[in-house]
Amino acid sequence: MRVVGPNPDHAHVPLLHIPVIPQAPLLHIPVIPQAPLLHFPVIPQAPLLPATISRMGANEVDPRTSLAYLVLERLRIESGPDPVYDSANFSVRYGDDDVLFLDNLFEETAGCDETELAAHVEHFVATTIAANDDPGSWDAALPRLRPILKPSTYTIGAPPSGLLVSRRIFPLVDELVAVDSPGRRTVVSWETIAAWGVDPATVFSAARSNLATITVHADPSKGRAVQRLVDSGSSYFTSWLLDPGWLASHRGRFGCAPVAFVPDVDTVFVVPSDDPGVLAHHFELVERQYTHTARGLSPQAYTVDDDGTVVTFDTLHPENPGTERARCVHIAREYDAQSGWLRNQYDLDGVRSTVGTVSVKTTPFGPRTVTIWDQGIDSVLPRTDLVAFCGHASEPFYVQFEDVARITGIAPVFGLDPARFHASSWPTPDIVEDLAAHSIRID
Repeated sequence: MRVVGPNPDHAHVPLLHIPVIPQAPLLHIPVIPQAPLLHFPVIPQAPLLPATISRMGANEVDPRTSLAYLVLERLRIESGPDPVYDSANFSVRYGDDDVLFLDNLFEETAGCDETELAAHVEHFVATTIAANDDPGSWDAALPRLRPILKPSTYTIGAPPSGLLVSRRIFPLVDELVAVDSPGRRTVVSWETIAAWGVDPATVFSAARSNLATITVHADPSKGRAVQRLVDSGSSYFTSWLLDPGWLASHRGRFGCAPVAFVPDVDTVFVVPSDDPGVLAHHFELVERQYTHTARGLSPQAYTVDDDGTVVTFDTLHPENPGTERARCVHIAREYDAQSGWLRNQYDLDGVRSTVGTVSVKTTPFGPRTVTIWDQGIDSVLPRTDLVAFCGHASEPFYVQFEDVARITGIAPVFGLDPARFHASSWPTPDIVEDLAAHSIRID
């Protein structure tokens, strides 16, 4: 029997202390009428949508059973219709002989709202079943390789056997590789490429070559209409950004550089760059879509430079009012995703450091990300534009992060991405004085 446990540790992550869950009596779970193959409890008056199931028992369902229900639903999407909930062992069996234990997932998602819970469940299922999937031999997988885009925190908590091959391709966005099969995708792990006997560069190159055969370049006859592509599961639309010629092909129909948005893993918008009203509307639309989905990818805009290389829009147009806010919202959400995971790791391991958060603040020079260095608090701080120093005997003041790192000497915590810096204690008075001398007004 192959068993996937509850998010075992990376080499750089402290050993997880998994709580022992007392044996629970066997649940007598009613079967949905006319659906004998579905082995999960009926939730009264609730549709079969994961986001609608409450962890707090709004429908009088035990929170553990509710979580198992969400995992079952996700497994049906990812791997077929036969998962079974084992309440006695708080686990889910699926496939021929595979098991997902849910104890650690339950601990990690305590207090999550519905959107956060859905994202955790999707991530847990996708990353753990990857370790059990057999994509076949290299020769069999080669023509089915496709590049996919995921948030930079997508691989957090993956088990060692399922560590996924990834590389940073845009700020806070990673490129991974999937083996495309009817009805599902298997994300390629380091274990898989070791079995294939190939290196990561070969895998990424093959996936990019295959992608070029399925992208559809812009039709000049379509004029300047905004293009919206929504993937039903097999088109890899967001991956088209990785085809060097695809986004550039829109120059001909727009008469200017194109701008692409990928708010979630299934949606692409392409708009002309010379219409400020259209750009402003899509920055707002994309931020709403990005922040209200469990499948968010990026709120930033992407365009092509003179060489046809895809870059973030702020690289070429930092003056655009939408670009800075999109960058800040992106940073804040990725750190938020990391924060939830890191707090759980610290709680399980007894680490007392506070996990610093990111806020987006309006300043005279545009939106900026801010974190807080509190006196008397041992913290791991995110890398933000500004650090707010909140001492007991003085008013808060703000210092740019580069100056903070130089003056205080705080160092990055090993193995965390996005990066964090350990602020173990309040700086000495002379250092606080130096920091205050480098502070900037943001009101």
